[in-house]
Amino acid sequence: MPLPPTGCPIADRRTPPVIHRQWNPGSDLIAVAGATQTALTVDGELIGGDHQLVELAADRSWTVRPDTFWQAHSLAAETLVAAVLDGVVPRRGEGAFDLYCGVGLFAGALLDAGCRVWGVDANASAIELAKNNLIDAGDRVTLRTDRVERALRRLPRRADLIVLDPPRTGAGRAVMELIASRAPRAIAYVACDPAALARDLGTIGHTGYYSVTSIRAFDLFPMTAQVECVAIIERDPGAGKGRVRGR
Repeated sequence: MPLPPTGCPIADRRTPPVIHRQWNPGSDLIAVAGATQTALTVDGELIGGDHQLVELAADRSWTVRPDTFWQAHSLAAETLVAAVLDGVVPRRGEGAFDLYCGVGLFAGALLDAGCRVWGVDANASAIELAKNNLIDAGDRVTLRTDRVERALRRLPRRADLIVLDPPRTGAGRAVMELIASRAPRAIAYVACDPAALARDLGTIGHTGYYSVTSIRAFDLFPMTAQVECVAIIERDPGAGKGRVRGR
C-alpha cells in the first residue's frame, strides 16, 4: 500500500526513512525509534541504525532489540505499568510471576515494589536482555526461557500476584487453569485482543474462585480498531486458602 508523500502519519518522525526505496513484495519492515536511537530491519536483517536500543519507562532504562517485543506507542509502557500496579497493589515481600515477560518491564515494576519475581518468556533474546535489564535485582528475580504452559509446571506452587501479557492469541485454557492453581490473590491480564481476553476470563471465571474486578481499555493503536486492555482478576473472599485444580 503506497504511503502518502509525507510518510505514515502515525509513525515517529525519528524512525529511519522507508519511503523512496524499493522493497521486494512481502518484505517485513520494522522501523524503530527508541528513546535515543533508531533502527530499521528488513526480513530480520539490520540495514540501518542500532542493533540495541534504549527505552525509558517505569523509572528504569530498558535495553531492547528490534526483534524483541516493546510497545509501539511511546507512552504505552508507562501507562500499562501504572494500570497493572494500581490494579494489583503489590506488597513488599510478595511472590509474583511475570508471564510472557519480554525484556522485563512488569517484572521490573514488581521488583521495585518489593516483590520476589519469576519471569518467563519463550524468546531467548528477550530473556537475555531482561537479565541485563534487571541485573540490579540479584537473586530476587529468576528469569527463564520456556513456553509459559510448560514453565508454570516448574515454578513455585504458590504466587501472590501474577501478571501476564500474552500475544494476540491470548493465554489459552491450560495456562489460565494453571494460573488459577497457584491461588494468587490478584492477577493482571494485559491483552491486545479483547476477544481472546474475554475467552480467557471466562475460563478462569469457571473455576469458581475468581472474579473480574475491573477492565480498562487504552487507545494505544491510533487510527486502528484495536485497543489494549488491562483486566484485574481477584480471588473471591470466600474461596478459602486451598489450591484450585485445573480440569
